[in-house]
Amino acid sequence: MLLFCLLASFIACSDDKDNPEEPEMPITDLQLPTVNPVAGDNVTIAGKGFAQDCKIQVKPEGAAEAIDATIVEVTDAGITFKVSADVDGKCKVILLQGGKSYELGDITFAEVPDVEATLYGVFADETTTSVCPIDVTAQRRGKAVFTLDSDFDGIVTDNHGVVYYKAITFVDDKSTYELRYYDIKAGKGGKIAWADAGRCFSIATDGEKLYALTYDTESYDINLYSVGRDGNVELVNTYSDQLGIEYIRIYSTSGTFLYGEENIFVSLRLDMGNEVYHMPMTGELGDDYYNITGPAREVKKSYYFVKTDGNYYVFRNNEGEDVTAQATVHEFEEEYEWTGIDYNNPVVATIDDYFTDQVYDPTTGLIYGMFGEDGDGILPFDPKTNKVLDPWMGSGCVALVYIKK
Repeated sequence: MLLFCLLASFIACSDDKDNPEEPEMPITDLQLPTVNPVAGDNVTIAGKGFAQDCKIQVKPEGAAEAIDATIVEVTDAGITFKVSADVDGKCKVILLQGGKSYELGDITFAEVPDVEATLYGVFADETTTSVCPIDVTAQRRGKAVFTLDSDFDGIVTDNHGVVYYKAITFVDDKSTYELRYYDIKAGKGGKIAWADAGRCFSIATDGEKLYALTYDTESYDINLYSVGRDGNVELVNTYSDQLGIEYIRIYSTSGTFLYGEENIFVSLRLDMGNEVYHMPMTGELGDDYYNITGPAREVKKSYYFVKTDGNYYVFRNNEGEDVTAQATVHEFEEEYEWTGIDYNNPVVATIDDYFTDQVYDPTTGLIYGMFGEDGDGILPFDPKTNKVLDPWMGSGCVALVYIKK
């Protein structure tokens, strides 16, 4: 009898080892989407019990490994995530939580749709950075038009469907810049062979030509160039510093500036080694100096200049410690009216969070910009009413660009 009991116990233990118990599902009231989502869009799974530090993976049917998803939001009612745009078909959704994994079910990702638009977004996914048309109202992006082959800082387009961007490259483990382009109609692009591209801190276009600003840490001059795709450049103007401010490097907010008919407008970030200052620069195309207005030390403000069909707009964002995250909107009719002083350019609207990297889309008549502390939302601003519309939060977009058809 004793031998029989020992044998039964051994068999039971062996069965437990071969068939370990499945971990108890921590999610209750689980409900997967009933409509097939598009890869790159936000996907929400309803349910209670998702931990703030949990992770989501998707495993395409037939794939050997699962793919990490990006968590957008975790609430008491569920979890929102997104996967890279190249995922499609039926996928198993896996929850990683508390050191264990749980299969939540299957989701089928639909093919990325065609989207007709003139507003495009730059989307940085796990493996690629793509330029895609976007529909902000429907909160959807379309198929990628082309991919960027590097990180970038500043992207603009002319009136002929040519996209220019400052590519961030590395030489001897130090970052520098190259100017690159992509011709959408021709379906090809390349590098602009310009020796001074590494000192370019901001780019712009008037619709026909590409313009670039460079800095000089010996003279502290700022040079304005017209740059051709063949690498030929023309010096348009040199602006000398009237304030004697010394710096080791200049950056610009969003890597772009506004090129007007008589003036240029750009937000400068002066790297002085131990601290960084934000200030706006206004330079007349016919003068040989630039004016800058420095904000108070305790509150730094970054500036974004936008031209619509009628007026000019400036968006100023509070930055620094212990300041309220908000943007103020200033409007002026003529280029020469901007001075950087509030009483000459009064506030016409206040936006209750950061609002950056704006671009004007004349097709819709709206100004779009990146919104929120994390900069992953897209916010439309209506210059006709000076009011904001509903944002697209968690878009995954990192920059915006208008491409004329």
